[in-house]
Amino acid sequence: MDGTDFRILAELVENSKQSYVEIGRKLALHPNVIAYRVNRLEDQGIIREYTTLVDFSKLGLSEQVVVAANFPSDSSREDIMKQICEIPETVNVISSLGTPEGLVFIVARNKEDVNAVLGKLRSMNLDIDFASSVIRTYDEGRLGTYFRAMAGTDER
Repeated sequence: MDGTDFRILAELVENSKQSYVEIGRKLALHPNVIAYRVNRLEDQGIIREYTTLVDFSKLGLSEQVVVAANFPSDSSREDIMKQICEIPETVNVISSLGTPEGLVFIVARNKEDVNAVLGKLRSMNLDIDFASSVIRTYDEGRLGTYFRAMAGTDER
């Protein structure tokens, strides 16, 4: 990974639909160079997939909740996380070494649906520390900013 790779990543995380020609124009590189580097990043597993960011509230999923929980000691962490991921309303699961041991991001249409998900989590013997409604997330563009900063450092 060098500065050019990080600059390419910054462009892709901000708009993965832009063409190699567009990225090359922004970075003053030939599109073939962009294609070669993107293919290499994919082959190395650094770029794993391209995805779409969705505005949940515009889909009628007005309830977005972060749940902090500790996993049962008599179960495998991996197994519990897989079970949590099988709940359709689960968007993201983060496993940590501290307390809480896991953070679960869920989306739902209403509070009743949220309560149903919380019930499913409790039925897995998760000890729920708290469940908190998300008001707003401020992550858009942050990863691109970070990659641009990484492109400027020589300490890799």
